[in-house]
Amino acid sequence: MKSQSGFIDLRGPYRIGSCRVDPATGRIQGGDCDVRLQPQAIKVLTYLAGRPGEVVPRSEIEDAIWQDRVVGYDALTSIIFKLRKALGDDPKEPRIIETLSKRGYRLLAAPQPDTGQIGEEVAEQSDGTPPRRRFGGRPLRATAAAMATAFLAAGLFWLTSRDDQVEAPGPLATRSAVVVLPFQQLGALDGREHLADGLTDDLTTALAKSRNLLVIARDSAFVYKDGTVDYKEVAQRLGVDYILRGTVRGSGEGLRVNVQLVDASNGSHRWAESFDSDAGRIFDVEDRVLRAVVPLLTEEAGSAESERLLVARTSSAAAYRAFQLGRQHFYLYRNKPENAKARKFFEEALTQDPDFAMAHAMLAWTYVFDAVNGWASDRTAALRRADEAARLAIAADPEIPLSYFITGLVFRERGEDVKAMVEVEKALALDPNYANAHVLLATLFYYAGRPAESVERLKQAMRLNPHHPFNYQFHLGQAYFVLRDYDKAIEALLAGVESNPASERLHIWLAASYAQAGRMDDADWEAEQVRILNPDFSLAAITEAFPFKDPVDRDHFVAALRKAGFS
Repeated sequence: MKSQSGFIDLRGPYRIGSCRVDPATGRIQGGDCDVRLQPQAIKVLTYLAGRPGEVVPRSEIEDAIWQDRVVGYDALTSIIFKLRKALGDDPKEPRIIETLSKRGYRLLAAPQPDTGQIGEEVAEQSDGTPPRRRFGGRPLRATAAAMATAFLAAGLFWLTSRDDQVEAPGPLATRSAVVVLPFQQLGALDGREHLADGLTDDLTTALAKSRNLLVIARDSAFVYKDGTVDYKEVAQRLGVDYILRGTVRGSGEGLRVNVQLVDASNGSHRWAESFDSDAGRIFDVEDRVLRAVVPLLTEEAGSAESERLLVARTSSAAAYRAFQLGRQHFYLYRNKPENAKARKFFEEALTQDPDFAMAHAMLAWTYVFDAVNGWASDRTAALRRADEAARLAIAADPEIPLSYFITGLVFRERGEDVKAMVEVEKALALDPNYANAHVLLATLFYYAGRPAESVERLKQAMRLNPHHPFNYQFHLGQAYFVLRDYDKAIEALLAGVESNPASERLHIWLAASYAQAGRMDDADWEAEQVRILNPDFSLAAITEAFPFKDPVDRDHFVAALRKAGFS
């Protein structure tokens, strides 16, 4: 790789400014700095080092480092923050890493060959003891408060994606697997842009209710929203037999919707059809697609089965438009303001159609999201409003799985685990492909002392949502820890850290797992990360956050944390 000084092999140690970077060990040394960073941070720095002086877009860095993993918006921001601290850089007057608003990042200091010297100041202190770890020339303790503030948003613990399954509808391998890829918008739709995503969501929700299909979750499908799709590659990554996709094009006041069912094994069209419609009759298109596709994917009769799979509808075009706009904001999973925008749209939908069951259910989800992410000023009130909205959804239409998922979350957050399990079972009876419900049930299982069942549920969820968010791996790591399988726990938790390095709880469980595995150097390092993220960390508070029903499991966790150095 070329730099201003010629060819630099970035696979081995190299220098940035006065610091020596060793990708193999993850250490950055030089000046007052001697710190080990997580692999993703070193990968980001090395990626920028390969293109010194260039503005590298945020999206390009995320694609290169995390590939198809779902990551929070703040994951890269927190890594850049850590790199600046390690390199002694000032974001206001950058010498090494420059942030260009809405454009990306640029490495100002070109990489140089490693001289093998890291400076006398880091080789040894005057008393012969190893150097203290420092960030950017300041003691770690002095930077803790600043780092905790920077990571506050990124460290929110996203629990709303938990999912699990109650009764397996049959071996996964025996069911046809299908993904509904995001429908593409062709040309301007003049205020109807929401219809393409709406078709994707509605068809995914409908097909997922079939017990004879394995349907990939919408989060994994939307990874492929932009760009050219290679059917064979998508099929391999998602493990599907069929791909359903289409386009939506404006045609005067109407719409033209093209839909294809593709055989993933050879890329051929199993079925294809065009529909002329308008925004007010888009549900007719969904019905016709289901009646045509269901018999091709299962042995079930098309008309009867498609009728059973239909999602809750509204007769109001205005209500549906507001609902779809709300759903678009909600699925950004980004932050409190986006969640608030989504809520306003769902409320608008309900003013247009007070009996719109799905709008009630999604409104309930926004309140749960506030509660579990710490966004609600009154957590108890947020859970109460979530429960009320979910109950209204159930009253309007008792066949919506999401409604029971929400009531299950509310019960779990209130500590009523048995009631939560009952609600999740209802959701999974209606939608055996509901990945989030599988994760929710998995969490209830390992807290109830049933970790082996939890592992199976989580594996099921990951199969249904291959591009899953970090919390899937987090819960899997917890389950393996309860099983005393520390190596697998560490493997799962490290995979979670790759997607969300700013999650305090991932580092907590890694510290516990390393300690129990006898890897004390790694346990010490993870404990240090926890203290950086949360200088006020309390062992008593964190143990209350994980409600183990069996005192043996609780004591096992507490003992591991004490062994890792927490008090």
